Amino acid sequence: MRWIVYSLIVINLGIAGYFIARPAEDSIARPQDGNHGQGKTLVLLSEKQSGNLPVSQQPVRPDPGKKLCYALGPYLDDISARVAQARSLELGLTGLISQHKVPNLKDAEFWVHVRPLPSRGEAMTLLRKLQARSVDSYIITQGDLADGISLGLFRQKSSADALQKKVTGLGFEDVAIREVGSTTTEFWVEIREISKLDETMRRRVKAEDQDVQWQMVSCRHQPADG
Repeated sequence: MRWIVYSLIVINLGIAGYFIARPAEDSIARPQDGNHGQGKTLVLLSEKQSGNLPVSQQPVRPDPGKKLCYALGPYLDDISARVAQARSLELGLTGLISQHKVPNLKDAEFWVHVRPLPSRGEAMTLLRKLQARSVDSYIITQGDLADGISLGLFRQKSSADALQKKVTGLGFEDVAIREVGSTTTEFWVEIREISKLDETMRRRVKAEDQDVQWQMVSCRHQPADG
């Protein structure tokens, strides 16, 4: 019986030695391709050079405290501007309408007048002197030129200049010319998303509109700081 026991002990020791000496292949991680299962490498925006970006996506450095917008205009009426605004909204852009007062020399008139005098009595005295010299004139009673004297309103600047020269030549002082009715309202469509507004998007917003163009401007509607 003893030899059976000894035989079993020897066999068990041999089996144990075999497994101890065998490499544990299942527990060793096999090297893999460094890109396997990782997908595309994430590249930080700061690692890209701005020179590799399209021109329309180049970062814009606004003046301190100011936001920049693309503006399409000028439109001469509110309805046309709102149609362009609707196109921008359909494209997922923030289209806002701003109004600007600009000189309108086409409809300007030129008012020749004597600047206001210290009192109404002095204005009346000067008025009589002007009329005595056959100069058409009347007292201005309202506004910032009250107690001044109106001499005439002209469409042509040259006509106003001629009258000013004539009255001054008669010995009267403080004859001036004011341009009146010389402003008109322009409408512009402002879009804040300048990085999205590439050439294709600008064409789609502008569509077939004539006599309007894109400009980079400081936003009239300044976005609230987030």
